[in-house]
Amino acid sequence: MVLFMGFLTIFSTIGFVIGLIYLFFRKRRKKGYWLVPITLIFGIIGFSYMSKPVEGTDDTEELPVSSTSVEPSDSNNQEESDQNNDESTAHHKVNWSEQVHGTTFKIDQVSVVKQQMESDAEGAIGVHFVIDNESNKDISTFPNQGTLLTNTKEQIDASLSLSEDIGGEIMSGAKKEGYVLYPVKKLSDPNDIKSVRIKWDYWPDKNVTSNVKEFDINLNW
Repeated sequence: MVLFMGFLTIFSTIGFVIGLIYLFFRKRRKKGYWLVPITLIFGIIGFSYMSKPVEGTDDTEELPVSSTSVEPSDSNNQEESDQNNDESTAHHKVNWSEQVHGTTFKIDQVSVVKQQMESDAEGAIGVHFVIDNESNKDISTFPNQGTLLTNTKEQIDASLSLSEDIGGEIMSGAKKEGYVLYPVKKLSDPNDIKSVRIKWDYWPDKNVTSNVKEFDINLNW
């Protein structure tokens, strides 16, 4: 159809020009009278049709979609990051508590992290303490100066610089909680640590140094 209308437009244009020429000659003038308007009408129809956009097409060029270069989304990056964190960290819920002279000592979580630490340690064990002094005396206790023994037979002193402020004097009515960190020199896999033994000192009355008590507990998971 497009090709036909194209030829029609061309021939109408040629006929229109010829019709105009016929108007200048008396013998051909009658043919010019009917040739000019007819070719003009067909020419207008042809030009109108050719100027319309072809149905079903779009002026904008459609960009090709590549299936070989797909950028990862933020959610995929986050998922990959979480997986990496899971491989380097092991969290264990525990439920140890003991009340001594009105003060409650509690450990509710032990976390093992494989990460370069101080003194060339390959990781650390974090023990979460909760100490609630409901007695009528100020106490002293030093879990952040204690010692830990792993099931892999590594004895570790707590790190004062890495641990939270959980040791020292705890006044009557006060409650403190935080993590005590024990740097692990050799740690291939956080899941290799399956149990720990922890020791630290406690004074029920900070003003009496002779009544020291030593905690010595075992935690398994």
